Amino acid sequence: MTQFLHNFVCFDCQISFKRPATSNSATGSAHLPESELAHNCPNCGHKMAFMGRNFATPSKADNSAWLAAKCLWEAGFRYSGSGYHSDPRLPRTKQEAAAFVEQNPKHAQRIGQPSNWSKYA
Repeated sequence: MTQFLHNFVCFDCQISFKRPATSNSATGSAHLPESELAHNCPNCGHKMAFMGRNFATPSKADNSAWLAAKCLWEAGFRYSGSGYHSDPRLPRTKQEAAAFVEQNPKHAQRIGQPSNWSKYA
Protein backbone atom coordinates (compact mmCIF):
# COMPACT_ATOMS: atom_id res chain seq x y z
CA MET A 1 0.00 0.00 0.00
CA THR A 2 1.28 3.44 -0.91
CA GLN A 3 1.69 5.73 2.04
CA PHE A 4 1.55 9.41 1.22
CA LEU A 5 4.02 11.77 2.81
CA HIS A 6 2.98 15.23 3.94
CA ASN A 7 5.02 18.33 4.70
CA PHE A 8 5.45 19.24 8.36
CA VAL A 9 7.35 22.41 9.24
CA CYS A 10 8.97 24.07 12.21
CA PHE A 11 8.65 27.83 11.74
CA ASP A 12 11.23 28.48 14.47
CA CYS A 13 13.95 26.41 12.77
CA GLN A 14 12.64 27.12 9.24
CA ILE A 15 12.81 23.49 8.20
CA SER A 16 10.41 21.08 6.56
CA PHE A 17 10.21 17.30 6.62
CA LYS A 18 8.02 14.90 4.69
CA ARG A 19 6.38 12.47 7.07
CA PRO A 20 3.37 10.14 7.10
CA ALA A 21 0.25 11.90 8.37
CA THR A 22 0.57 10.08 11.69
CA SER A 23 3.02 7.58 13.06
CA ASN A 24 0.27 4.96 13.46
CA SER A 25 -1.88 5.67 10.39
CA ALA A 26 -2.45 2.61 8.25
CA THR A 27 -3.81 4.66 5.36
CA GLY A 28 -1.55 7.71 5.41
CA SER A 29 -4.65 9.89 5.16
CA ALA A 30 -4.42 13.46 6.39
CA HIS A 31 -8.20 13.60 6.89
CA LEU A 32 -7.77 13.49 10.65
CA PRO A 33 -8.05 16.08 13.40
CA GLU A 34 -4.92 18.25 13.40
CA SER A 35 -4.24 17.14 16.96
CA GLU A 36 -3.45 13.69 15.50
CA LEU A 37 -1.17 15.07 12.76
CA ALA A 38 1.77 15.43 15.10
CA HIS A 39 5.50 15.12 14.57
CA ASN A 40 8.24 16.83 16.56
CA CYS A 41 11.05 18.91 15.11
CA PRO A 42 14.34 16.98 15.28
CA ASN A 43 16.22 20.26 15.90
CA CYS A 44 14.26 21.91 18.72
CA GLY A 45 11.73 19.25 19.76
CA HIS A 46 8.64 21.45 19.24
CA LYS A 47 5.52 20.10 17.57
CA MET A 48 5.68 20.65 13.80
CA ALA A 49 2.87 22.25 11.79
CA PHE A 50 1.02 20.17 9.20
CA MET A 51 1.22 21.97 5.85
CA GLY A 52 -0.06 19.38 3.36
CA ARG A 53 1.44 17.56 0.41
CA ASN A 54 1.71 20.58 -1.91
CA PHE A 55 3.81 22.87 0.29
CA ALA A 56 6.95 24.10 -1.48
CA THR A 57 9.56 24.63 1.22
CA PRO A 58 11.26 28.03 0.96
CA SER A 59 15.00 28.32 1.36
CA LYS A 60 16.19 29.03 4.90
CA ALA A 61 17.28 32.50 3.79
CA ASP A 62 13.84 33.46 2.41
CA ASN A 63 12.37 34.95 5.58
CA SER A 64 9.50 36.60 3.71
CA ALA A 65 8.29 33.26 2.33
CA TRP A 66 8.57 31.62 5.77
CA LEU A 67 6.59 34.47 7.35
CA ALA A 68 3.95 34.16 4.60
CA ALA A 69 3.65 30.41 5.20
CA LYS A 70 3.34 30.98 8.94
CA CYS A 71 0.68 33.67 8.45
CA LEU A 72 -1.30 31.37 6.15
CA TRP A 73 -0.94 28.39 8.51
CA GLU A 74 -2.10 30.47 11.49
CA ALA A 75 -5.18 31.52 9.47
CA GLY A 76 -6.05 27.88 8.68
CA PHE A 77 -4.68 27.54 5.14
CA ARG A 78 -3.12 24.19 4.20
CA TYR A 79 -1.31 23.20 1.03
CA SER A 80 -3.46 20.20 0.25
CA GLY A 81 -5.94 19.13 -2.36
CA SER A 82 -5.57 18.65 -6.06
CA GLY A 83 -5.10 22.32 -6.91
CA TYR A 84 -8.09 22.21 -9.26
CA HIS A 85 -10.12 25.08 -7.88
CA SER A 86 -10.85 28.59 -9.06
CA ASP A 87 -9.52 30.31 -5.94
CA PRO A 88 -6.33 32.39 -6.13
CA ARG A 89 -2.96 30.78 -5.54
CA LEU A 90 -1.54 31.06 -2.02
CA PRO A 91 0.95 33.95 -1.74
CA ARG A 92 4.69 33.45 -1.20
CA THR A 93 5.61 36.76 0.41
CA LYS A 94 4.91 38.29 3.80
CA GLN A 95 3.60 41.48 2.20
CA GLU A 96 0.90 39.62 0.25
CA ALA A 97 -0.11 37.12 2.93
CA ALA A 98 -1.95 39.35 5.44
CA ALA A 99 -4.16 40.94 2.77
CA PHE A 100 -4.75 37.53 1.18
CA VAL A 101 -6.02 36.10 4.47
CA GLU A 102 -8.51 38.98 4.83
CA GLN A 103 -9.68 38.80 1.21
CA ASN A 104 -10.18 35.01 1.03
CA PRO A 105 -12.30 33.83 3.97
CA LYS A 106 -13.85 30.96 1.96
CA HIS A 107 -10.77 29.83 0.01
CA ALA A 108 -10.71 26.10 -0.90
CA GLN A 109 -7.40 25.62 0.92
CA ARG A 110 -8.57 27.21 4.16
CA ILE A 111 -9.36 23.85 5.73
CA GLY A 112 -7.55 23.97 9.09
CA GLN A 113 -8.38 25.60 12.36
CA PRO A 114 -6.84 29.01 13.00
CA SER A 115 -3.88 28.64 15.36
CA ASN A 116 -1.17 30.68 17.01
CA TRP A 117 2.30 29.26 16.41
CA SER A 118 3.74 30.48 19.72
CA LYS A 119 1.00 28.61 21.61
CA TYR A 120 1.01 25.59 19.27
CA ALA A 121 4.69 24.71 19.41
